[in-house]
Amino acid sequence: MSSSSSSPTMEQEDLNNEQSKPSFQVSGTSTSTQVVSNINPTTKSPLLNTPPSVADSHAVKMNQWSLLPMELLNLIEESLDLYHDKVRLRCICSSWRSCLLKMPNHKQHQLPWLLLPHSVGSLCAFFDSLEKKVHKVELPEAGEKVFKGSAYGWVVVAEKSGAIFLLNPLTRNKIKLPPRSKFPDVRKYRADKVGNEYLIWIYSAVLAPGRYQSHDATHVLNYLLRKVILSSSLTSMDFVAVALYGEYGHLAYCKRGDKKWSLIDNKFPSCDDIIFHEGQLYALKCNGQLIVCDIDSCPKPTVTEVAPAYPRIQGGDMYLVGSSSGLMMVRRCIHVDICSVSNKEIYTSKTLSFMIFKLDTSGRNWYQVQSLGDDVLFLGLNSSLAISSHDFPAYKRNCIYFTDVNYNFGLKGTGRPFDEGVFCLDEKKIEPLPTYSSDLNEVWPAPIWVTPNPY
Repeated sequence: MSSSSSSPTMEQEDLNNEQSKPSFQVSGTSTSTQVVSNINPTTKSPLLNTPPSVADSHAVKMNQWSLLPMELLNLIEESLDLYHDKVRLRCICSSWRSCLLKMPNHKQHQLPWLLLPHSVGSLCAFFDSLEKKVHKVELPEAGEKVFKGSAYGWVVVAEKSGAIFLLNPLTRNKIKLPPRSKFPDVRKYRADKVGNEYLIWIYSAVLAPGRYQSHDATHVLNYLLRKVILSSSLTSMDFVAVALYGEYGHLAYCKRGDKKWSLIDNKFPSCDDIIFHEGQLYALKCNGQLIVCDIDSCPKPTVTEVAPAYPRIQGGDMYLVGSSSGLMMVRRCIHVDICSVSNKEIYTSKTLSFMIFKLDTSGRNWYQVQSLGDDVLFLGLNSSLAISSHDFPAYKRNCIYFTDVNYNFGLKGTGRPFDEGVFCLDEKKIEPLPTYSSDLNEVWPAPIWVTPNPY
């Protein structure tokens, strides 16, 4: 494992300094270019021009706040769900900052932000849809900024060189994973053969047992690594990364310290999504079959069917979501069209609606439902996430927030909108996500949901 922290973390800047300095710039709404600058201790206070009695009264009130009983201060801190609200609490005064823990207790379920990769340079940004603000961050560690997943506040970054690593956008810490050249399907990797770097074994249900094909690094980066998920927070010593890869959606995994990816399953039909739920790894096949994978079984991982194929599932992207009520299968119904870009035909997709299925654990099958109840889902290349609108009433209940899945790399620079929005199951219609950028050419590739986490 390797990590780097070339710049101060957000905790160091916000919690340790007497004057709070944001670790990122904060813009207003997307139509505003205003930036909140760092606090300057030499700036004259408005109180300097007020009568002494008013200034003295203000100072007395501030002293009263600083003398708030520790028990009450802890209750206030415990009632705050969001990390940045906990940081703001510590910025009220120095006595509060010294009394409260410098590393605030971070609840697992945070409101997800959109991580917006910039098309040029190392700039990225977080879009906070709750406060409708954009937090700009410099992320030179993000490399070419092709994101392949996110979980527990960490983003999976894959580079054209084949490197794969986990990046925490708040702290800029990195943890290396085995590169793409160490996947089970790679027969040879030749970095010096530009445009022909990979010799890859293509599993085929038709041309059994398969065949070798040569691919360039860009194609492998964009299309032959779909998603990487994590079993737990990286503070755990036994975390596991699982990848959905290849032309037909096979599974491989690596544990902390591994030098290569190990095969889990390459059987047909292919997998559409994977998720860790209550400590177990589940995979969803494109026909609706649900399997559970035991990575720790010997001498090799075992795969067991949990629910058989669902005959009504045809086409569209499939997602697995874990919630307090159990596992859900979500089908994203899309319309596929063809557009011409630079004399090339490129397939584009537009989401029309979603279908929701819940797992009946007693009968071991799926059944369709028409409502999520109070749940709110966040779908995309991230590890699928469900939160309760009771905990976060700012989000509308029974809705699905979704982002594009980065498949249309040929659309870079065209300014075409991403396939993203909010699907309301009550009204059966799609609304746009809150606007985060006035120029779509600046954001590339598609945004990804991230739950901010300073650990």
